[in-house]
Amino acid sequence: MISREFKAGIAVLLAAGTLYWGINFLKGSDLFETGIEIYAVYDETEGITKSENVTINGFAVGKISDVYFHPDNSGRIVVKMNITSDYPITANSIAEIRSADLLGAKEIALLLEKGSVLVEKGDTLRSRVEESISESINKEVLPVKIKAEKLLASLDSTINILSGFLGGEMQSEFRTSFTNVNRSISNLGLITDEISAYMAENREALGSATQNLERLTSMLNENRGELDRVFNNLANISDTLAQSNAGAAMRSLSLTARRLDQITTSVENGEGTLGKLVANDSLYNEVNRAILSLDKLLEDIRKHPGRYVEFSIFGGRDKEAKADE
Repeated sequence: MISREFKAGIAVLLAAGTLYWGINFLKGSDLFETGIEIYAVYDETEGITKSENVTINGFAVGKISDVYFHPDNSGRIVVKMNITSDYPITANSIAEIRSADLLGAKEIALLLEKGSVLVEKGDTLRSRVEESISESINKEVLPVKIKAEKLLASLDSTINILSGFLGGEMQSEFRTSFTNVNRSISNLGLITDEISAYMAENREALGSATQNLERLTSMLNENRGELDRVFNNLANISDTLAQSNAGAAMRSLSLTARRLDQITTSVENGEGTLGKLVANDSLYNEVNRAILSLDKLLEDIRKHPGRYVEFSIFGGRDKEAKADE
């Protein structure tokens, strides 16, 4: 017969075993669960802990059984995973830490790669950490934040400028400018009124001018053919002058003018007979005396031709000469 002490010992052992199993179960470990242990090494684990799920395409295939520092004292972190599913996992798969929900819970997702070699117990997978939701939000919000800061700075500068513009001397100058603008607008209104009054007073004259302009336009339209012929004739004359040897004529005229200028210059300088006659008074006087003497000679010949011409049939010349003597 079993003693009471033996029964009590068995009960204590069962209670201790049950307590140990319960504690491990609450931690995510199942003493009766079988599987293979694989590893992944990370520089940063984003706060992942034991008992977090290991998933493939969102389906749980195991749990994290341990998290600890690497024995090489490099500061890297080793995550030990217990895979309970018999789903084939290739050895070149990636163990990626990612967010399991919006509350910050983490999990390891196995990203399967194509390959013929399957993972075995104790293998270490390649690791990667997915960008957290907060980091994604920060990346999206950061440009907006920068733009908002720039906008606030611009608004602050604008407010300061407006404050300076609307205060003190600037405010007085602004009021003065506004007054001048109002005065200019008033003057413009007066000018408009004066123009309207002038138009009203001279409406008949303006009407007559408009009618005359219309008549002139009508006359030009009626005589368009004549005007076209006149313009065509002018164009023909221009073409004729352009085609004629006008250049040679102008060159000849220019040469003649240069020669005439040379002759005039020679006369002014006293060169040649004509120049000496113009510039030398003695030569002029001698020529003048010669002309006077010639005039007297011609007058004497006219009065007494017998003295100079021996033309007498009856010898009358001797008598006339003697009589003159």
